[in-house]
Amino acid sequence: MYYPDTNVRKETCGNMFYALKWLMFIVSFPFMCLFSWTIPPCNEEHNRKWYLVSFLMSILWIAILSFGMVTLVAKTGCILEVDHYTMGLVVVAVGTSVPDALSSILVARDGFADMAVSNAIGSNVFDINLGLGLPFLIKILIDQGPMQLISDAEMVMLQNGEILITPHAKFGFALLLILFMTLIVFFGVRFRLNKFVGISFVLMYILFMIYAFVQELVCDYDC
Repeated sequence: MYYPDTNVRKETCGNMFYALKWLMFIVSFPFMCLFSWTIPPCNEEHNRKWYLVSFLMSILWIAILSFGMVTLVAKTGCILEVDHYTMGLVVVAVGTSVPDALSSILVARDGFADMAVSNAIGSNVFDINLGLGLPFLIKILIDQGPMQLISDAEMVMLQNGEILITPHAKFGFALLLILFMTLIVFFGVRFRLNKFVGISFVLMYILFMIYAFVQELVCDYDC
């Protein structure tokens, strides 16, 4: 178990970063204890025979933490009166994408920019095809029927013509627009990563989040 390094205090804004590191350490301490007690450390020679247990326990903890995160986000959305779809689109997406972002940053620092871009694209392909496809398939096999992605009230409104386009299709078109703008940016810089690309992508994501919350809190299926 590693405590926050005091050397960080010598850097710019070191005291603030040191306090943040301690805050993160305190929050993560119970999880580190649970993981240490339940997952055998296979990097040690005498525990290598327990690699399968380590793998299965890791998958179990991922499932437990994912369930807890989704439950907390859903409850928070109810308190803030924000739809589950929007909370999943923004909040849950951030939680699941942070590890991908960190891995892309690490490989980009090592000079493998193509690997960083491939990681961003590949992780989304995996999420869409397997992350959505497999749970949907299991749910359909259990229920012996198709899944309905919108609520009964929204289905009635759609049939009555009160909704011109469902939220799923609306955000689908928004994501296609972002993809088109991403390609334009890459063409503009001749497929080189620089500060302009980073700033452009951050601004696009901020605009996307603003639109997601505005259409949820202000619009009534008409924007």
